[in-house]
Amino acid sequence: MKKFNIIIVLMLLGIVFALYPIKFNNNLKLYMGYSDDIDFDNENVNLSEVSGKIHIINNSGWVDFRNADNCTGEGIYSDPYVIEDLVIYDEGSGSCILIENTNLYFKIENCTVYHSINVGVGIQLENTTNGILINNNCTSNHVGIALYYSDNNTVSGNTANNNGHGIVLQGSNNTLSGNTANKNNYNGISISGFDNNTLSGNTANNNSRNGIYLSFSDNNNIIENTANYNQYGIYLEVSDYNIVSGNIFLGNEECILEEGCQGNIFENNDCGGKKPAIPGYNPFFLFGILSVAVILISEKLKKS
Repeated sequence: MKKFNIIIVLMLLGIVFALYPIKFNNNLKLYMGYSDDIDFDNENVNLSEVSGKIHIINNSGWVDFRNADNCTGEGIYSDPYVIEDLVIYDEGSGSCILIENTNLYFKIENCTVYHSINVGVGIQLENTTNGILINNNCTSNHVGIALYYSDNNTVSGNTANNNGHGIVLQGSNNTLSGNTANKNNYNGISISGFDNNTLSGNTANNNSRNGIYLSFSDNNNIIENTANYNQYGIYLEVSDYNIVSGNIFLGNEECILEEGCQGNIFENNDCGGKKPAIPGYNPFFLFGILSVAVILISEKLKKS
């Protein structure tokens, strides 16, 4: 009976360790870490030209913002609201630009946003659609660019370097192309809990953790990106049926790592001759299974 109990305990331990990553990814926002090792060279920034933070709530907020001559446009597809050419320095709390609960068409272009380090974001969209973020510099923030529960947006040609996280995406049917997310203290680009996004032509090098990270995210296209010299080039966790094609993953500790995934397609990726990690491999779960197998075999040998 005691030996039987030991077997049960080992099996349970294997299951617990296998589920360990899932438990700590349920709260997607709190999962994002931050380090104070961030610096931004603001010697070339003229503080007299620095604008105040922007916070727009609901479609009516856009109307009020436009009526106060703070942006141009009419908020329609052919004439979106436009925020451009601003420098926004945050004193350390909140986000430099925060757009919430809107579905009007808008563009944020050629802005520099930095120093939003107290759980803040350079540019943040929350529950927002129809936005275009283009050619912005989002440096030295807790998160460079974040889309929370936001769908059908385009993020293109932006720089999100030296943040806690570079670009964080929690939404569906968004397009990220031609962005640079280097030297961040955790992930370069991450998708958490959402599907059907396209990442193409982005660069995510020299990040402390992952170049590109997917968790609980399915049916995304990760195409022709570069993610070099990270801990992992791309790390997929409990994420299924994604296409990872034509990417460059050089100089990482692991080129491609899957855990708890199924049905992902990997093709024409350059790992510099390094083999990807075993798909779905979990050392703790495997240890539990092997331990049970050893005990069962030893018991069988004793009886024979």
